[in-house]
Amino acid sequence: MRRDRIIQAVSNLREALQACQIRDLLRAARSGQQTDNVNRTQNILLAYNVFTRHYQNFSDDEKDLMALFGLSPLLEISFWSSLIDSDQTVSRKLLADVDVGAYNILFIMPKLRELLTRDNDRDELLLTDASGNEREMKRVRLLVAEKERSLTTPNLVTNILRSMDELYESLAALYGETRVGLAVGAIDSGSAKSFDFFGASAIMSEIRNLLINVWDRIKYSSEDNFRYQIEVAIMASGFIARVKESQMANLVNEEQGQRITRSVAKSIEMLFRCGAYTEEMDSPREVKASVYLTPKVPMIEFKTDDSRMQTKRDDLRDALEMSADKLESTFKDPKDMLKLRGKDMGDEVQAAIPGE
Repeated sequence: MRRDRIIQAVSNLREALQACQIRDLLRAARSGQQTDNVNRTQNILLAYNVFTRHYQNFSDDEKDLMALFGLSPLLEISFWSSLIDSDQTVSRKLLADVDVGAYNILFIMPKLRELLTRDNDRDELLLTDASGNEREMKRVRLLVAEKERSLTTPNLVTNILRSMDELYESLAALYGETRVGLAVGAIDSGSAKSFDFFGASAIMSEIRNLLINVWDRIKYSSEDNFRYQIEVAIMASGFIARVKESQMANLVNEEQGQRITRSVAKSIEMLFRCGAYTEEMDSPREVKASVYLTPKVPMIEFKTDDSRMQTKRDDLRDALEMSADKLESTFKDPKDMLKLRGKDMGDEVQAAIPGE
């Protein structure tokens, strides 16, 4: 999972848990708090409805986090119905497990999210040049489509960087932009590799639009005539009209305009052949760029040690269960928890967190 996807998944899951107020419901169930049955049932049903609506928008990343932190019972209707019945069909250990998992998502993972967040994790930046002038820079994030467990060759990374640089320089000539060059703001990896490129706002917007327009016109084409299809798509996207405007503004001559057009087509072809795509190209579509652009040639692949991965998951699960057992062993009777100034252990832990 990439760094930016971890940040987004934590935010989405945390928002869902806060919206349904799951820890309040769990504290009431674990302490045996007596409330009006009608109001309790309404609150639990509302919480279930709220969480379900959030879950419908979850990606695989949020679902993986739920499984990792022991929050899968929230997907079972029997878990919620047991909360409504207030019976003992749901063990206190399971309630404690879910409570610990929710606590980690709500209060621990946001701290990790802050560690993963960079200052340049934005779509736009202000650059100060040597003369002290501020220039606006915009981001284009390129992802790399590759097979699962494949290793990327240095040549592929080099081709992506070189092609993006050539594409930027070609468009910079059309815009007459000489003050702001292309820069790499971040390189990340995880489930997929990504490159954050920054450049002049107008040029980066042109690159973003050009890539998505060309992709929408070639995604049903075969790779046999990739270059020809890209050239036709570039003309259909209105790029030639942009070249004519630059010629009329005396920024380039006719020969330069033709050379720039060929360079742009070549750069886009190389990016696509290397599996580079933008997030917009992979948004809900009948043909996903991350699948279509995956290299067909044999790649170096590594084998996963499933037993090792399972051991790591079991170790984390044991740590969560030990925390739950320690809370449970402290109080033999649920009513004993009310002796802590009228609060249960969940309140004490929560009160110790600044700003909660």
